[in-house]
Amino acid sequence: MSEASRIAVLSGKGGVGKTNLVANVAVAASETGAKVLVVDGDLGLANVDVLLGLAPRYTVADVIEGTCSFEEALLVGPSGIHVLPAASGRSDLPSFRPDRLAGLLIPFFEVTGRYDLVLVDAGAGVGPAVITLAAACERVVLVVTDEPTSLTDAYATLKVLCREAPSVPVDVVVNLAASDRVARDVHERLSRVSERFLSVRPAYLGHLPRDPRLAKAVGRQRAVVELHPTAPSSRRFAELARELLPSRRTAGAMPTSRDSRLEHPLPFTGTRT
Repeated sequence: MSEASRIAVLSGKGGVGKTNLVANVAVAASETGAKVLVVDGDLGLANVDVLLGLAPRYTVADVIEGTCSFEEALLVGPSGIHVLPAASGRSDLPSFRPDRLAGLLIPFFEVTGRYDLVLVDAGAGVGPAVITLAAACERVVLVVTDEPTSLTDAYATLKVLCREAPSVPVDVVVNLAASDRVARDVHERLSRVSERFLSVRPAYLGHLPRDPRLAKAVGRQRAVVELHPTAPSSRRFAELARELLPSRRTAGAMPTSRDSRLEHPLPFTGTRT
Protein backbone atom coordinates (compact mmCIF):
# COMPACT_ATOMS: atom_id res chain seq x y z
CA MET A 1 0.00 0.00 0.00
CA SER A 2 1.21 3.51 -0.77
CA GLU A 3 1.83 5.99 2.00
CA ALA A 4 -1.33 7.04 3.80
CA SER A 5 -2.75 10.51 3.56
CA ARG A 6 -2.26 11.83 7.11
CA ILE A 7 -4.55 14.75 7.81
CA ALA A 8 -4.98 16.72 11.03
CA VAL A 9 -8.34 18.45 11.49
CA LEU A 10 -8.11 21.62 13.60
CA SER A 11 -10.46 24.43 14.46
CA GLY A 12 -8.92 26.71 17.06
CA LYS A 13 -12.37 27.29 18.55
CA GLY A 14 -14.27 24.35 19.98
CA GLY A 15 -17.83 23.50 19.04
CA VAL A 16 -17.60 24.18 15.29
CA GLY A 17 -18.26 20.60 14.17
CA LYS A 18 -14.73 19.29 13.80
CA THR A 19 -15.38 15.86 15.33
CA ASN A 20 -18.53 15.37 13.27
CA LEU A 21 -16.51 16.08 10.14
CA VAL A 22 -13.78 13.61 11.11
CA ALA A 23 -16.17 10.79 12.03
CA ASN A 24 -18.40 11.14 8.98
CA VAL A 25 -15.61 11.66 6.46
CA ALA A 26 -13.91 8.57 7.88
CA VAL A 27 -17.03 6.44 7.47
CA ALA A 28 -17.72 7.84 4.00
CA ALA A 29 -14.14 7.10 2.91
CA SER A 30 -14.33 3.58 4.31
CA GLU A 31 -17.51 2.95 2.34
CA THR A 32 -15.52 3.53 -0.86
CA GLY A 33 -13.23 0.64 0.11
CA ALA A 34 -10.48 2.72 1.70
CA LYS A 35 -8.75 1.63 4.89
CA VAL A 36 -9.25 4.43 7.41
CA LEU A 37 -7.78 5.24 10.81
CA VAL A 38 -9.14 7.94 13.12
CA VAL A 39 -6.98 9.21 15.97
CA ASP A 40 -8.86 11.17 18.63
CA GLY A 41 -6.25 13.85 19.19
CA ASP A 42 -8.26 15.72 21.81
CA LEU A 43 -6.11 13.66 24.13
CA GLY A 44 -7.72 14.40 27.49
CA LEU A 45 -11.37 14.71 26.39
CA ALA A 46 -12.74 11.71 24.52
CA ASN A 47 -15.15 12.62 21.72
CA VAL A 48 -14.94 10.30 18.73
CA ASP A 49 -15.81 7.09 20.59
CA VAL A 50 -18.75 8.83 22.28
CA LEU A 51 -20.02 10.23 18.98
CA LEU A 52 -19.93 6.77 17.39
CA GLY A 53 -21.23 4.84 20.41
CA LEU A 54 -18.01 2.89 20.97
CA ALA A 55 -16.79 1.52 24.32
CA PRO A 56 -12.98 1.59 24.64
CA ARG A 57 -10.97 -0.70 26.87
CA TYR A 58 -7.76 1.22 26.31
CA THR A 59 -7.15 4.82 25.28
CA VAL A 60 -4.39 6.99 23.86
CA ALA A 61 -3.19 7.54 27.43
CA ASP A 62 -2.44 3.81 27.75
CA VAL A 63 -0.48 3.93 24.49
CA ILE A 64 1.56 6.94 25.59
CA GLU A 65 2.27 5.38 28.98
CA GLY A 66 3.12 1.95 27.53
CA THR A 67 0.23 0.09 29.16
CA CYS A 68 -0.81 -1.32 25.79
CA SER A 69 0.28 -1.18 22.18
CA PHE A 70 -1.18 1.15 19.57
CA GLU A 71 -2.93 -1.79 17.90
CA GLU A 72 -4.38 -3.10 21.18
CA ALA A 73 -6.08 0.24 21.79
CA LEU A 74 -7.79 0.38 18.40
CA LEU A 75 -11.57 0.06 18.14
CA VAL A 76 -13.50 -1.03 15.07
CA GLY A 77 -16.17 1.51 14.21
CA PRO A 78 -18.90 1.79 11.58
CA SER A 79 -18.01 0.56 8.09
CA GLY A 80 -14.85 -0.97 9.55
CA ILE A 81 -12.97 2.24 10.38
CA HIS A 82 -10.31 1.95 13.09
CA VAL A 83 -10.44 4.41 15.98
CA LEU A 84 -7.76 5.24 18.54
CA PRO A 85 -9.85 6.73 21.38
CA ALA A 86 -8.74 9.60 23.59
CA ALA A 87 -8.67 9.49 27.37
CA SER A 88 -11.39 11.13 29.41
CA GLY A 89 -10.60 13.69 32.08
CA ARG A 90 -6.81 13.79 31.64
CA SER A 91 -5.94 17.48 31.88
CA ASP A 92 -2.19 16.81 31.62
CA LEU A 93 -2.16 15.21 28.17
CA PRO A 94 -2.93 18.28 25.99
CA SER A 95 0.13 20.05 27.40
CA PHE A 96 2.51 17.21 26.49
CA ARG A 97 5.35 18.25 24.20
CA PRO A 98 6.87 16.01 21.50
CA ASP A 99 9.23 14.15 23.82
CA ARG A 100 6.32 13.20 26.11
CA LEU A 101 4.27 12.08 23.11
CA ALA A 102 6.94 9.73 21.74
CA GLY A 103 4.95 6.72 22.95
CA LEU A 104 2.18 7.78 20.57
CA LEU A 105 4.11 9.30 17.67
CA ILE A 106 6.52 6.40 17.07
CA PRO A 107 3.79 3.75 16.59
CA PHE A 108 1.64 6.33 14.79
CA PHE A 109 4.24 6.61 12.03
CA GLU A 110 4.76 2.84 12.04
CA VAL A 111 1.11 1.87 11.54
CA THR A 112 -0.19 4.63 9.28
CA GLY A 113 1.32 3.00 6.20
CA ARG A 114 -1.33 0.29 6.54
CA TYR A 115 -4.10 2.79 5.82
CA ASP A 116 -5.25 4.84 2.87
CA LEU A 117 -6.47 7.73 5.01
CA VAL A 118 -5.54 8.78 8.56
CA LEU A 119 -7.60 11.52 10.21
CA VAL A 120 -6.42 13.14 13.43
CA ASP A 121 -9.20 14.93 15.31
CA ALA A 122 -7.03 17.48 17.12
CA GLY A 123 -8.23 19.26 20.22
CA ALA A 124 -9.42 22.84 20.34
CA GLY A 125 -6.87 25.59 20.86
CA VAL A 126 -3.20 25.71 19.93
CA GLY A 127 -1.58 23.79 22.79
CA PRO A 128 1.61 21.76 22.41
CA ALA A 129 -0.13 18.45 21.70
CA VAL A 130 -2.34 20.00 19.00
CA ILE A 131 0.61 21.49 17.14
CA THR A 132 2.73 18.37 17.58
CA LEU A 133 -0.01 16.21 16.03
CA ALA A 134 -0.52 18.70 13.21
CA ALA A 135 3.21 18.68 12.45
CA ALA A 136 3.10 14.86 12.29
CA CYS A 137 0.63 15.07 9.41
CA GLU A 138 1.10 16.06 5.78
CA ARG A 139 -1.94 18.29 5.62
CA VAL A 140 -4.20 20.32 7.92
CA VAL A 141 -7.90 20.93 7.45
CA LEU A 142 -9.08 23.97 9.39
CA VAL A 143 -12.80 23.98 10.26
CA VAL A 144 -14.44 27.38 10.71
CA THR A 145 -17.88 28.97 10.89
CA ASP A 146 -18.97 32.51 10.09
CA GLU A 147 -18.84 33.55 13.76
CA PRO A 148 -16.22 36.23 14.53
CA THR A 149 -14.86 34.12 17.39
CA SER A 150 -14.33 31.17 15.06
CA LEU A 151 -12.53 33.33 12.48
CA THR A 152 -10.39 34.94 15.17
CA ASP A 153 -9.34 31.56 16.55
CA ALA A 154 -8.78 30.16 13.04
CA TYR A 155 -6.43 33.04 12.28
CA ALA A 156 -4.60 32.45 15.57
CA THR A 157 -4.26 28.77 14.67
CA LEU A 158 -2.82 29.65 11.26
CA LYS A 159 -0.39 32.01 12.95
CA VAL A 160 0.94 29.28 15.25
CA LEU A 161 1.10 26.75 12.40
CA CYS A 162 3.14 29.18 10.30
CA ARG A 163 5.64 29.43 13.12
CA GLU A 164 5.70 25.84 14.39
CA ALA A 165 4.80 23.72 11.33
CA PRO A 166 5.47 25.91 8.28
CA SER A 167 5.76 23.06 5.79
CA VAL A 168 2.26 21.67 6.44
CA PRO A 169 -0.32 23.01 3.93
CA VAL A 170 -3.71 24.16 5.23
CA ASP A 171 -7.16 23.94 3.67
CA VAL A 172 -10.38 25.45 5.03
CA VAL A 173 -13.83 23.90 5.44
CA VAL A 174 -16.67 26.26 6.38
CA ASN A 175 -19.28 24.55 8.54
CA LEU A 176 -22.93 25.50 9.11
CA ALA A 177 -22.97 27.58 5.95
CA ALA A 178 -26.23 28.80 4.44
CA SER A 179 -24.81 28.32 0.93
CA ASP A 180 -21.58 27.83 -0.95
CA ARG A 181 -21.54 31.56 -1.73
CA VAL A 182 -21.72 32.43 1.96
CA ALA A 183 -19.02 29.86 2.76
CA ARG A 184 -16.71 31.26 0.10
CA ASP A 185 -17.21 34.73 1.55
CA VAL A 186 -16.18 33.42 4.99
CA HIS A 187 -13.11 31.78 3.48
CA GLU A 188 -12.23 34.98 1.63
CA ARG A 189 -12.42 37.05 4.84
CA LEU A 190 -10.02 34.68 6.59
CA SER A 191 -7.75 34.43 3.55
CA ARG A 192 -7.42 38.19 3.08
CA VAL A 193 -6.27 38.65 6.65
CA SER A 194 -3.93 35.65 6.69
CA GLU A 195 -2.43 36.60 3.32
CA ARG A 196 -1.81 40.17 4.46
CA PHE A 197 -0.29 39.39 7.85
CA LEU A 198 1.05 35.83 7.50
CA SER A 199 1.76 35.51 3.75
CA VAL A 200 -0.61 32.54 3.75
CA ARG A 201 -3.67 31.93 1.61
CA PRO A 202 -5.25 28.61 2.62
CA ALA A 203 -7.26 26.83 -0.06
CA TYR A 204 -11.03 26.52 0.05
CA LEU A 205 -11.89 22.82 0.45
CA GLY A 206 -15.66 23.20 0.70
CA HIS A 207 -18.56 23.80 3.05
CA LEU A 208 -20.99 21.84 5.17
CA PRO A 209 -24.65 22.87 5.39
CA ARG A 210 -26.88 23.11 8.41
CA ASP A 211 -28.70 19.79 8.54
CA PRO A 212 -31.20 18.73 11.24
CA ARG A 213 -30.58 15.07 10.38
CA LEU A 214 -26.97 15.48 11.47
CA ALA A 215 -28.14 16.60 14.91
CA LYS A 216 -30.50 13.60 15.09
CA ALA A 217 -27.66 11.24 14.18
CA VAL A 218 -25.48 12.73 16.92
CA GLY A 219 -28.27 12.09 19.42
CA ARG A 220 -28.33 8.45 18.36
CA GLN A 221 -24.52 8.19 18.47
CA ARG A 222 -24.37 7.28 14.80
CA ALA A 223 -22.64 8.72 11.77
CA VAL A 224 -25.12 10.63 9.63
CA VAL A 225 -23.60 9.14 6.46
CA GLU A 226 -24.59 5.73 7.81
CA LEU A 227 -28.00 6.67 9.22
CA HIS A 228 -29.14 9.14 6.52
CA PRO A 229 -26.90 8.59 3.47
CA THR A 230 -28.92 10.92 1.23
CA ALA A 231 -29.02 13.85 3.68
CA PRO A 232 -27.39 17.10 2.48
CA SER A 233 -24.62 16.81 5.06
CA SER A 234 -23.99 13.17 4.10
CA ARG A 235 -23.49 14.10 0.46
CA ARG A 236 -21.00 16.80 1.43
CA PHE A 237 -19.12 14.44 3.77
CA ALA A 238 -18.85 11.95 0.90
CA GLU A 239 -17.48 14.68 -1.39
CA LEU A 240 -14.91 15.69 1.22
CA ALA A 241 -13.87 12.07 1.67
CA ARG A 242 -13.18 11.80 -2.06
CA GLU A 243 -11.16 15.01 -1.94
CA LEU A 244 -9.06 13.85 1.00
CA LEU A 245 -8.19 10.37 -0.21
CA PRO A 246 -4.60 10.23 -1.54
CA SER A 247 -5.48 10.14 -5.24
CA ARG A 248 -7.29 13.48 -4.92
CA ARG A 249 -4.76 15.51 -2.92
CA THR A 250 -5.01 19.22 -3.74
CA ALA A 251 -3.53 20.77 -0.63
CA GLY A 252 -3.60 24.51 -0.07
CA ALA A 253 -0.69 26.89 -0.10
CA MET A 254 1.46 27.81 2.86
CA PRO A 255 3.64 30.87 3.42
CA THR A 256 6.68 31.67 1.34
CA SER A 257 8.03 33.89 4.09
CA ARG A 258 7.25 34.82 7.67
CA ASP A 259 8.35 38.06 9.27
CA SER A 260 7.30 40.78 11.68
CA ARG A 261 3.82 40.81 10.14
CA LEU A 262 3.01 37.93 12.49
CA GLU A 263 2.72 40.52 15.22
CA HIS A 264 0.13 42.71 13.48
CA PRO A 265 -3.37 43.11 14.93
CA LEU A 266 -6.25 40.91 13.83
CA PRO A 267 -8.80 42.93 11.84
CA PHE A 268 -11.86 40.72 12.52
CA THR A 269 -12.57 42.37 15.87
CA GLY A 270 -9.89 45.06 16.21
CA THR A 271 -8.09 43.04 18.90
CA ARG A 272 -4.50 41.89 19.02
CA THR A 273 -3.36 38.30 19.04
